[in-house]
Amino acid sequence: MVRPARGWRVLTSALLLVGATAVLGTTPASAAGPDWTLRGSGWGHGIGMSQYGASEMADDGYTAAEILGHYYTGTTYDAVPDDAVVAVNLEGGVTSTRLETSALSARGGAVRVTAGGTTGAMTGAVGAVVTVTRSGTSVRAACSTCTPTSVTGTYVQANWNDGRTLLWVDGTPYESGTLVVWPSESDPTLQVVNKVRVHDEYLDHLREVPWSWSPEALKAQAAAARGYVLAQAYKKSCYCHVYDDARSQVYGGRPTTSTDLSYWPRWKAAVRATGTADTGYVVRYDGRIISAFYSSSSGGRTQANEDVWGGDPIPYLRSVDDPWSLRASNPNRLWSTTVSGARLASAFGLPDVASLDLSARTTGGGVDVARARSASGAVGTLDGERFRSVLGLKGTTVRHDGDRIGGATRYDVAAAVAARIPVTASAAVIASGESAAVFDASVSGPLAGTLRGPLLLTTAAALPAATRAELDRRRGSLTDVYVVGGPASVSDDVLAGLTARYPGVTVHRLGGADRYAVAGAVAREIRSRRATPTVVVASGTAIADALGASGPAAALYYPILLTSASGVPAATRAALDDTGATIAHVVGGPASVSPAVETALEARGMTVRRLGGADRYEVAATVATYYRPRFALPSEIVMTSGANEALADSLAAGSLKRLMVLTAPTGVPAATLEVLRSTPELTTVTVVGGPASVPDARLQQARNS
Repeated sequence: MVRPARGWRVLTSALLLVGATAVLGTTPASAAGPDWTLRGSGWGHGIGMSQYGASEMADDGYTAAEILGHYYTGTTYDAVPDDAVVAVNLEGGVTSTRLETSALSARGGAVRVTAGGTTGAMTGAVGAVVTVTRSGTSVRAACSTCTPTSVTGTYVQANWNDGRTLLWVDGTPYESGTLVVWPSESDPTLQVVNKVRVHDEYLDHLREVPWSWSPEALKAQAAAARGYVLAQAYKKSCYCHVYDDARSQVYGGRPTTSTDLSYWPRWKAAVRATGTADTGYVVRYDGRIISAFYSSSSGGRTQANEDVWGGDPIPYLRSVDDPWSLRASNPNRLWSTTVSGARLASAFGLPDVASLDLSARTTGGGVDVARARSASGAVGTLDGERFRSVLGLKGTTVRHDGDRIGGATRYDVAAAVAARIPVTASAAVIASGESAAVFDASVSGPLAGTLRGPLLLTTAAALPAATRAELDRRRGSLTDVYVVGGPASVSDDVLAGLTARYPGVTVHRLGGADRYAVAGAVAREIRSRRATPTVVVASGTAIADALGASGPAAALYYPILLTSASGVPAATRAALDDTGATIAHVVGGPASVSPAVETALEARGMTVRRLGGADRYEVAATVATYYRPRFALPSEIVMTSGANEALADSLAAGSLKRLMVLTAPTGVPAATLEVLRSTPELTTVTVVGGPASVPDARLQQARNS
């Protein structure tokens, strides 16, 4: 197989797992679970040459020899004889076929039909219509305007190759070859075969790539196609060497449109690149013509043959980088397809799919083994190529989209996050980015969410340049700025500077004697704008827990209140009174927030739910899993660093109103991966923080989860 079926002129249009149904406010999912959308890149098996990659390489100035040498490791580009005749199966398993002649030029249009095992011939003039059918074990050709009107034999052969005639076979015109119709061996049907010379009659009519592509790309395609067909053995099952479709290579009739005819000379020139009438370029390894497999495009790296088809490694079919396939010219550089929960479950032999693990990868980055788990814990597996085939995917390079919101400092990161908040927002929130006061920022996300504005960071003494620039960009819309924290966190000079720099903007301070009081002031501001029946209660000393909850809390407008490990501070109790909250979600394990806090909250008549875990990564995962059904479509999950020294980069992430998970620098924790794998709606993993906080390898690991 060279590549999967597709049209030739426009190579149509790339894992990400995206749900097609929302969790909240939609019809319930089927018993097999919600729909999943598999997102990926590239089209085809990915082995050998990438056609779109070759096109882009040619546009970059690479020659055909260089293109082929890149995709077929250790090979040479050589001229060989190509005047052999091959049989191309046009139709198989048909009960009849219709042949009709037309004149390509003056005095054209004649056809001569003979029958195997007999003497004589049936002849027809222009416009003759010949119908070929089975007659017992024989083949019969009938034509009312021919002489004689029928012939019958062990096979039927049509000759018309005079350069002036077209033979239309069931609506497709052919200008050259010898058409033979054979009886199928296994059933009472027919095999329709055209016998053509490789050099021109076969290669001239290949429809593998647009003929408008640049000459070196066309020459590379011609060499790959020539080598492929020359390496094929004759198969009695189809009476052919190759099929006319994507099972082999797409072989078509004579072009009929003016556009095709105008580009056809470019393709024929590439076929004749050697300049002789009976030789052509091929790809060879160790002096032997290779089976030059190719596909439409890869997902950025081609596949090694053994990773897709098994068997021993073939030295010239190694995995190589293919960044050219990811350029904009390729319509399949990104693709997606929705798969129902029932279909996905059936593919794995499970009653449902609660989690899909695609982390086992080939050398080329494709899915090596797909592993699905049902809600009951049953597990099913598929190898990557079977996964592609049974679900009808374009390729195996299936992964989540990845994005990064980064910057050189925490202030730059916050400004970059703010750039995703509409510039029309009338309010902004500013909190300290300094390590001594980061808890103020950790509770500010829900306020920013309520105000539908950004959360920016500042030093105690002055606004950083990145923060000023973002506020300047919003100058035309801003009416209010809320500064979270007392003067020890954000000085009065900063507030004065804001007032002076942005006349007409009202600057509000939400302060307090300590972090607990500041959190209470923020909660009251949220309560002044909307009802707050639910609050999040997090540790005032374990900041990672509060950060992991800030995204969902911002989306759901839940104030975040802080507590000590052993008891609820007076400032927090007062805030609970003022918010009127009746439900408390306690975030963190018993070491961060003791059971005594739960008891105290319950004593106030509150309904308490703990969202805990063995460590900060499990806590964040528990929070994300719990809140996920409350998101209409959790298509994006934010991943930030859980390392103490990098937590500051996460401070502004809550304002994005997304589910949030944490990662360690050396590997994405199992709890985090499970959140990604069990979110059918997920399309994008967005890292907040620079590569020093969340290395590129961790983003790639999350994308491939």
